[in-house]
Amino acid sequence: MGLSFYVLVIVAIAAIILLVKILFPKGIKELFVPKGMAGEKHVANILSKLPQEEYKIINNLLISQNGNTTQIDHVVVSEYRIFVIETKFYQGQIYGGSNSEYWTQNIYGNKYGFRNPIHQNHGHIHALTALLPGIHPDLFIPLVTFSRQASVSCADNKAVVYWDELNDVIRSYQRKWLSIDEAEKAYEILLAANIDSPENRASHKENVKKQIAKRVETVANGFCPRCGGKLVLRNGKYGKFYGCGNYPRCRYTHHI
Repeated sequence: MGLSFYVLVIVAIAAIILLVKILFPKGIKELFVPKGMAGEKHVANILSKLPQEEYKIINNLLISQNGNTTQIDHVVVSEYRIFVIETKFYQGQIYGGSNSEYWTQNIYGNKYGFRNPIHQNHGHIHALTALLPGIHPDLFIPLVTFSRQASVSCADNKAVVYWDELNDVIRSYQRKWLSIDEAEKAYEILLAANIDSPENRASHKENVKKQIAKRVETVANGFCPRCGGKLVLRNGKYGKFYGCGNYPRCRYTHHI
């Protein structure tokens, strides 16, 4: 091989290195950031554009209560409301009912199930109300946010927004329900309660896996994981599903 070949190889490598630096200014490690984490970072950047004098933001809030941990992607504290945000970074068609245990992602004809993010957020708010008993539960606004790479169909449209709509939705709440001191105190309590660390996050993920496995086993045995009622096969808008026999007292559903 001639000298010109090696020169071309060196030029090509240099061009690739330059391109990587342009596309990933924070370094090559950015290539290997998990997709969910990348989505959370992007939403954190969006939230940072809210007026800092009005909105206090906590990202990656991990709190522990009675031996159980709850991880919340983003909490925005303001005089207007406290916004509890679950970030999803999915592609394709997303659909599911408000009461479904799982939602469905349909991408290129392949279907995958994932936990109902609205239910996840209700659990987050339950944990926050226990931590902030002085704030009425109605003042917590749950929001699930998706990127525009997903097309979302959900009956509860108020709870689901796209990333580029998020700040406008938050700022649409203009009536003040909390005093400056109350909002500041709530923010400080949440900061003090945050135990987020690599070790605690790993432990939390392991606990979540165990909880999911237990729920899956309960459903596989034909029982509702919420109230223990017998599951009944029914037909619905999105096809066949199992619903709790204690309906309407329990509205658990699980699509097949």
